[in-house]
Amino acid sequence: MKRHTLLSLIGVILTMALAFGLSTIALAHGQTQVGDYALEIGFHNEPVYQGDPNSLDLFVTNSKTNEKVNGLESTLQVEIIFGDSSKQLTLSPQDGVDGGYTAPIIPTELGDYTWHIWGSINGTPVNVQMTSSPTTFGSVEAKADYAFPVAEPSLADLQAQSAAAASMARVALGVGIAGVIFGILGLVAGLVMGRAARQRPA
Repeated sequence: MKRHTLLSLIGVILTMALAFGLSTIALAHGQTQVGDYALEIGFHNEPVYQGDPNSLDLFVTNSKTNEKVNGLESTLQVEIIFGDSSKQLTLSPQDGVDGGYTAPIIPTELGDYTWHIWGSINGTPVNVQMTSSPTTFGSVEAKADYAFPVAEPSLADLQAQSAAAASMARVALGVGIAGVIFGILGLVAGLVMGRAARQRPA
């Protein structure tokens, strides 16, 4: 009897853990309905860190039959939008995941991104945009906020360091060129003065 009760308790705990895990995954994706089809949209890796490789997570399900919809890589298109910039990506199936699609991207700016998906699903027109928000998927964050024990430099820091190094290199090059020019002028002046001295009468 005790063994049966223990097994039942373990089963309940595992079920709750699985349900919690699935709900956590769902929170990282936004959901929308297009005709008979449910779409889940988000980033594959959450949280999303600036400069790290990531990708689209798109899952398509027939709401009436609860079947996953495959073969949409030829009828759907996707782009990612940040501010006034957009980039069209190549949609492809996720390996071993029915109804799952992906498109690789490396987000390089902090903030909110928008996934735009358009085309058709088995003849149903699709034109969906979904933006980072508390109810959809996460914004792109700085790795430095989470890095330990040493924070990685941000992209802005790297750009500033690169610009400073380039400026110093230009200054050094200018000083070097000026030194060469003055050296040549000094050499020419020395030759002229030496020649003049040899030509003076004894």
